[in-house]
Parts: sequence; structure tokens; C-alpha cells
Amino acid sequence: MRFMPPFSSALPDVAEKGLIAAVDEYVLRIRAFYNARASWHRRFYRLSGILVILIGSALPLLANAEFDGQPFAISAAGVAVAVLTGLHTFYRWDQSWVLLRNTERTITTEYWKWRTTLAAENHLSDAEVVAATQAFLSTLSEIRGEEAQVFFQDLSFPAVVVNQSRP
Repeated sequence: MRFMPPFSSALPDVAEKGLIAAVDEYVLRIRAFYNARASWHRRFYRLSGILVILIGSALPLLANAEFDGQPFAISAAGVAVAVLTGLHTFYRWDQSWVLLRNTERTITTEYWKWRTTLAAENHLSDAEVVAATQAFLSTLSEIRGEEAQVFFQDLSFPAVVVNQSRP
């Protein structure tokens, strides 16, 4: 299982492959990228949630049990819950998972619309093929831009507190 998709980040060479094949390769790479990221975000979300539930629910048992290293075990469990909760809050795995899946779905829908437009039975001229491909690339760019906008609109950073008291 790989974390990063197994492909180059370089754009396909239109001169070498032709416009349709290059765009096709590019879109399939993007879909694979979104799929891989969504899968990892789902795994992190679920694993961190399960661990928080298990460790958090074990805290009362640890607090009431008497054994060597009890203070350390309770502290370690508390730290684990705090770290997992902090990571979840920072990375927003649940929201990212949904956003990445929705983006992948939208890209897939637009991809199939584009491929349907280019179907041989439509008998498009070269100029129409280029126009349809340019429109598709523009739509793809808009989809990815909207995804970034949605992701960053809820991103919050710690506020800077300035001491406003005067001497």
C-alpha cells in the first residue's frame, strides 16, 4: 500500500502523445491522486477515531486498577487521546475525506461527459474536439479550484493575541 500515487507529477507531453491522450492521462492521474488521498484520509479518520474511543474508554479502568506504572499508563493514555484528537482536528480527516471523494466524483462525471462528447459517432471536426477539450480542461480547473476554496475557507489558525493594556 503506497501513500503517494505511483506516477510522475510532470504533465504529459502533448507533442509526444497528442492532445486527447495527454489530457486523458492527466485526468486519470488526477483521479488516482484524489482516490489515494481520500483512501488515506478515510483510514486515518477511522483509525484515530477507534483509538480515541478505545483508549478513552480504558482510562477509567486504568484509574481504578492498581498496578506498577499506573500513573505512567494513565498519563500515556491521556497523551495518546490528546495527540490523536489534535491530529484529527489539525488534519480534518473526516472533512477532507468527504471533500476529496466529492471532488473525485465530480471529476469522474465531467471526464465521462467529455469522453462521450468525443465519441466517434458524434463525428466532430478537429476544431470541435479541441474546443471540447479546452472546455473540459477549464471545467477541471474550476473543480479543483472550488475544492481548494472549500478546504481553505474553514481553515483556522491560532489568533495572535496582542496585549492592549496600557501602562
